Amino acid sequence: METYFIQERDLQNLVTGASFLGTGGGGDPYIGGLMLKRELELVKKIEVITGVKYSNSKSFVLGSAMMGAPIVMIEKIPSSSEAKKALEVYSKFSGNEVEYITPLEMGGVNSTIPLITSAKTGIPVIDGDGMGRAFPELQMTTFYFYGVQPSPIVIFDERGNVSIVQGIDGYWSEKIARVITVRYGGSAYIALYGTSLSTYSNTAVLGTLSLALEIGELLNQMRLDDVLDLLKAMIVFKGKVVDVQRRVEKGFSKGNVIIDGIENIGEQTMKIDFQNEFLVARINNNIVTTVPDLITVLDLFTLKPITTDRIKYGQKVMVIGIPSSIRLRSKEALRYIGPRAFGYDVDFIPLEERWKKVEN
Repeated sequence: METYFIQERDLQNLVTGASFLGTGGGGDPYIGGLMLKRELELVKKIEVITGVKYSNSKSFVLGSAMMGAPIVMIEKIPSSSEAKKALEVYSKFSGNEVEYITPLEMGGVNSTIPLITSAKTGIPVIDGDGMGRAFPELQMTTFYFYGVQPSPIVIFDERGNVSIVQGIDGYWSEKIARVITVRYGGSAYIALYGTSLSTYSNTAVLGTLSLALEIGELLNQMRLDDVLDLLKAMIVFKGKVVDVQRRVEKGFSKGNVIIDGIENIGEQTMKIDFQNEFLVARINNNIVTTVPDLITVLDLFTLKPITTDRIKYGQKVMVIGIPSSIRLRSKEALRYIGPRAFGYDVDFIPLEERWKKVEN
């Protein structure tokens, strides 16, 4: 295993890149960036462990994240100590000493929460996560697809309320934790998916923090073509946002956005559905991209990612389609994160295959 350090100079690249991979979700990147900046001013650098593939270590790894509707964080600002306290309760309850922290997903705030927890505890963060992007529900992770249970889950809020959930499976863990989070005001901080480093190395999507840093650096230098080459991604639409329907329902931000085409797009219209994250994109009612492939919306002029809670009427945007990790495209994974898992009566077809049909 090898080590590198995230410092304050890396902050903007990390937040931009993680928001790009977060497909519109994962929490508010601005708030996440401010919280992490405060910690880095104190500790100067945060240790990240990479190269854990094929590890046979029994060292204990624990996930650290925010749960709930990302829009709630805009008015319900955390103190940044909640995730640390959730980790401490988990360790005491389970009897495991936490030796590594992992992100649950890549996203605006959920890429920074584990780093904030690391800054407050001195426990290093692993360069990887359980999604390679962001998804709205707790069972939607590569950890769960390949045998790791999310429970026990410790849920902690800014008032000091704490709950411990022991679900019989990932679905029940999600349902119970979601109800508690709604009762806590719509957002809370969680510790979950405890496992050995050996199991983690065989179930995680590895290298995603360093990938986020690389993507962020390229975008902040306005080098979109290099990002597209790096990810084998493609521009699927350019247009102006003409309508946004958004609601908070059962702890999620749900809705859709309508984009009218500009430039050479002509009279076409794109509709993107979301549940915290962008899920399905259609052009003139024809599906062009679905989960688990990534749908990312960028500001047309600044190339900054736009979250589902920040997208609004009048913005001129570019929609990017990105092939997902191979670990998200397996038969086991698609049971939990394919379009049918979100209620769509369609099968998953990889972005590159769908786009060939569109072009033809």
